[in-house]
Amino acid sequence: MPDVAVGVTVFKRIDRLSKLLKSVDPEFASIVYVADDGESTEKKEEVYERSYPFDLEVFDLPFDAGLGAGRDRIVRELDEEFLLLMDSDMQMPENTTVLFDQLQADQTLGGVCGLFVEKERIFTSGCIDIYEENGVCSLELRDRKEVDLVANHPLFKFDMIANASLFRRECLEDYSWDPEYVIGREHVDFYMGHKRQTNWKFGLCPSVLFPHNPGGSNEFLKHRWNDEKYDAATEYFLQKWDLDEYKPIEYSWLATYDPVFEDYPPHDLIQRAKAKYKSDGISGVLAGGANLLKQKWFS
Repeated sequence: MPDVAVGVTVFKRIDRLSKLLKSVDPEFASIVYVADDGESTEKKEEVYERSYPFDLEVFDLPFDAGLGAGRDRIVRELDEEFLLLMDSDMQMPENTTVLFDQLQADQTLGGVCGLFVEKERIFTSGCIDIYEENGVCSLELRDRKEVDLVANHPLFKFDMIANASLFRRECLEDYSWDPEYVIGREHVDFYMGHKRQTNWKFGLCPSVLFPHNPGGSNEFLKHRWNDEKYDAATEYFLQKWDLDEYKPIEYSWLATYDPVFEDYPPHDLIQRAKAKYKSDGISGVLAGGANLLKQKWFS
C-alpha cells in the first residue's frame, strides 16, 4: 500500500463529504484528514462517528476559518509521504493510483491532478500558467501544451493545477497553503509560492477523472461567493507578492461543452493525445468512459 492520506476541507456540505468518504479506497489511502470550519450538527456527528475501512481524523476549526487555514492544518498534521487533496464535492476515482505512478516515475513532479467529470461536461479547473509582467499577475494559456507519456499515461504540465491532486509531502513542506486566505486566491497563492521559491513541477493527467458535484445551499453559496471576501483575498495576495494587479482565469484549457475557442486556447487535447500515442486508453476514458462514470456517479 502506498503511504497516502486524503485531505479535505468541509464547511456546510456534509452530504457531499459523506459521498467522498464512501468513495475512498482503503487500499490506496490509510487515513482521511478532514478540516471542518462549519457549525457542529447532528448530521456531521453521524458522519464522523461511522466506521470506515481507514482512519478518520477530524480537525475542528473556528467557524469560517477558511480554505487556507484548513489545508494548512492538514499539511501540518500530515505524517504520510503523499496527500490526495480533494474538495468536499468530489469523489475519488477508481484509478487514482495512476497519479501515484506518475509521481514515482518523475521525481521533479510535486503534484499531479486529474480532470473533473460532471453531468454535462468534462473539464479542467485551475490548470493554467502564471505570468508576471510589470506588476501584473495574470493566469493565461499562451503556449500550446505538449503531451508527455509518464508511467504509460499522458501528462500535461502547468504552473497551476486543479484541487483534485496528489502531492508529495516534500513539496508541501517547501511551500504550503497560507492560513490567511478564507476564500479566494488561496489556490494561486500556493502555486505562486512554488513558482517563485521552489523547483517543483506540476501536471495534469487526463486519464484520471474525478466525479464533481458542485453547488450547495443558499447559505453555503453566500459564503462561497462573497465579494468582500474575494476582494480582501485579492488585496492580501497583491500585497504579499508585491504586485499591482491580478487577472484571474477566464477560460478552461479543456471544456467538452465549450465551442467558443476553436483555435486558441488549444482545446483539442483528446485528438492531440490520440495522434501522438494512438492510445485507446486516453480516448476511452474521455469519451465512452466518461459516459460510464456519469451513469455510475450521477444516476
